[in-house]
Amino acid sequence: MTAPRTSSTLAALLLLSASCTTSRPPSQSEAPSATVTQAALTPAQVALRAFVDAHFDEQFRRLPLSATSAGVHTYDGELRGFTAEERASHLAYLKGRLAALPTAVDRSALPPLDRADYDILENNFRSRILEHEEVRSWERNPNTYLSQASVAVFQLINRDFAPLEQRMRSAVSRMTKVPDLFAAARTSLKNPPKLWTEIALQQAQGTRSLYAQTLPQAFAPVKDAALNEAFQKEQARCLAAIDAYIQFLKEDLLPRSQGNYAIGEETYRKKLLYEEGVTESIDSLLAWGQAELKRTQAQFKEVAGRLGPGKAPMDVYRELSKEHPTPAELVSSTTATLEEIRAFLIRERIITVPSEVRAQVAETPSFNRSLSFASMSTPGPFEKQATEAYYYVTPPDPTWTAEQTEQHMSFYNHHALPLVSIHEAYPGHYVQFLWTNRVESKVRRLLGSGSFSEGWGLYTEQMMLDEGYGGRSGPSADKLRLNQLALYLQRLARYVAGLSLHTRGMTYEQAVKLFEEEAFMTKTNAEREARRGTSDPTYLVYALGKKLLMELREDAKVQWGKDFSLQRFHDEVVSYGYPPVPIVRRLLLGEGPAAAAPQE
Repeated sequence: MTAPRTSSTLAALLLLSASCTTSRPPSQSEAPSATVTQAALTPAQVALRAFVDAHFDEQFRRLPLSATSAGVHTYDGELRGFTAEERASHLAYLKGRLAALPTAVDRSALPPLDRADYDILENNFRSRILEHEEVRSWERNPNTYLSQASVAVFQLINRDFAPLEQRMRSAVSRMTKVPDLFAAARTSLKNPPKLWTEIALQQAQGTRSLYAQTLPQAFAPVKDAALNEAFQKEQARCLAAIDAYIQFLKEDLLPRSQGNYAIGEETYRKKLLYEEGVTESIDSLLAWGQAELKRTQAQFKEVAGRLGPGKAPMDVYRELSKEHPTPAELVSSTTATLEEIRAFLIRERIITVPSEVRAQVAETPSFNRSLSFASMSTPGPFEKQATEAYYYVTPPDPTWTAEQTEQHMSFYNHHALPLVSIHEAYPGHYVQFLWTNRVESKVRRLLGSGSFSEGWGLYTEQMMLDEGYGGRSGPSADKLRLNQLALYLQRLARYVAGLSLHTRGMTYEQAVKLFEEEAFMTKTNAEREARRGTSDPTYLVYALGKKLLMELREDAKVQWGKDFSLQRFHDEVVSYGYPPVPIVRRLLLGEGPAAAAPQE
């Protein structure tokens, strides 16, 4: 029904390409928008900041990809953290930090914002320990290693944070470790689900293409003969390692892949608590998702009925996709759409846009066009050089047939493109990025919640139409609304599938059927969504986050009374960064203590 979204998969790569200078990040008290001097801090605040600074310095050293992600380029040429010894050391480090935090910092003496930072950091430790000990992707998912190999070089070519030659040297240095990465994979993987090994075999071709075609294309302008020779040498070693890994997957791992993809209810409950701050029971969450799915289906059919009386709802929906710009008009049409949306949200006082700097619309870089229809590429929190934010849209391949071009351009139809742009840019992820840049807390600049980030993007799609974008009624408004509801149905199906696949025994085949019958998706797209759900258990975050934000807004209306305005609510919500929504609720409304960890 829609193209793959960068907010979940590719966005991870795009965020991992942010940058700054080749130095350590500023300390918590040196953060770019800090307004409190060190002398004005209480002893508990000083202790928390010292703890945070030491932790992130160590995290960047242990996990170089996270450093590049944050825009810290000290470790751009390094790749580690994947061997059994490194994993064991990292797990011991995380447990040590978790145990040390309450001794090092008196949580009860912290003011609300610092208390939020404490809780976010504490639960981040718990989440990562859970991944090491219970989720165990390093042991169960062969795609983990392909993703690391891809991100290691992709994040060095995606943004121009340094001269190309410098980034090429970093890539060559990292490439020397790629064969070791795949060697570690072969000794670490034990009994993955058969579906995951099959997915890895498909994904391996993309990783191979990245090393075989994309990297040489990206580094082609570099004329340094010695550097090119070094690159070609390491490229050959990497390709040989990838080919050997493919052979291992096919001939060794696949025949013995009999594991279960479900993580189980207890682990799922912990993930929701540590990552999203959610304590609601699985039964209650599922009941809401199923009811919301039925309610949204009824609304979808009602709107389709107004647009095409007597026609099947999905036929009406697909007919709208034929109304789109030409390939030559794609960038200019998208730019005009962004300006229209931005002007509307400012005129209607939807949210404050804290910068006149626009997200620049551009064609997706050629090396990334097979992965993305539309994406927002923003710099990391410590970026000093490549500070531009790009909203990428992908033109059709000039070698395609007319039919292929038509299918591709249908994604950018005049009723879908505004919704994608709302989600990705205004007032979605780009505006969210602008606000997060103003946060002084290193914790809330570097750590966040999927349900807040993606929930905010999904929330804004409906909210903007509710506030009158595109009209209050009539065919034009209905066409936008039908597309918004179709996108929401997809996210609701993810919500139900994620919970059911991992806690209620749903099979892959049943998940495919769910997407086909309940979200009206084609079989191909339904299969893609179901495959993702087996390995991305909490891809419910889109609908979950929207649910939590809608509930928070209604409660703010009651508590604030006549002082409530939509702009005030939105400004305050995004002013904290993107922590779990229950923490935003606590900061906004002063409700409730921090959620307690589940008892072991």
